[in-house]
Amino acid sequence: MQSPADQNRSRAAGWLIGLLSRLPLCVLYALSDLLFLLLYRVFRLQRELLSDNLRRAFPDMTDNAREQLAARCYRNALDFLAETIKAWRITPEALRRRAVVRNPELMNALTRKYSTVIAATSHYGNWEWLLLAGELQVDAQITVPYNALSNTGLNRLVRHMRGRFGSKPVDAQRGLRELARQARSGTIIALNADQAPRAEDRQYWCTFLGQDTAFFTGPQKLARLFSAPLVFAHMHRLRRGYYEIEFELLCDTPYQATGDAIARRYVEAVEKQILAAPEHWFWLYKRWKLNKPADSGMPGQTEKIT
Repeated sequence: MQSPADQNRSRAAGWLIGLLSRLPLCVLYALSDLLFLLLYRVFRLQRELLSDNLRRAFPDMTDNAREQLAARCYRNALDFLAETIKAWRITPEALRRRAVVRNPELMNALTRKYSTVIAATSHYGNWEWLLLAGELQVDAQITVPYNALSNTGLNRLVRHMRGRFGSKPVDAQRGLRELARQARSGTIIALNADQAPRAEDRQYWCTFLGQDTAFFTGPQKLARLFSAPLVFAHMHRLRRGYYEIEFELLCDTPYQATGDAIARRYVEAVEKQILAAPEHWFWLYKRWKLNKPADSGMPGQTEKIT
């Protein structure tokens, strides 16, 4: 049960989001520009963390080039915030113009053939708009496992936003039974699996952006569990507020892929996308939290991505 203080914070956050979401995107982008000046230039919020992440990923980049990249990353992160606030009220027509799915026929064909499809993406571009655009432009129910927020009021807001156009959010901690139920009737299970797993989770270790990196094994596990193909959702930013989405089939016979082959294909797709335009990945949290297990016989042995 929430404390009175948490309830007040939830109401205040809901009121603020509701107010800001009524503003045109051009106004929200102006606020994003102002926040960039304040948070990046003046208060330097999270700049050390951002610089450390970029230094680890791009050690051969000059300091000047890395500083320019850091500024672009920060601007895009704030634009993501502005666009996500707008997601509470953006109209279907506006979103179809701003986030175009180029090959919905691939997903439609796979869902007809296999019933259940695993669609994985990364924290790149605007993954919230990607979900909403998929709901509008792909002919299948989308099920979205998510980690519930501790603040129940904010959690309701996020569930409402993600389900606006028909998707079904499912709490990942209690969701396997619900995922199985949805899979029996046919669904797209949408995953965002490039953040650092917890120490107690099963991890797939590989060399990613030059670093020993632990990944979730969720896409691989669910693809095998439901005998479902794995698709990667690319989101290309064309210009401010406009995106192009393209689906790529990574594996259509998961039961024939041995070891961590499915996880490897997902990581390769994520890394390729980042290297093409690194400023569109979300760098503003600690990307490398865990240390690789010393025992190479443990699940999650590091594998180099080439």
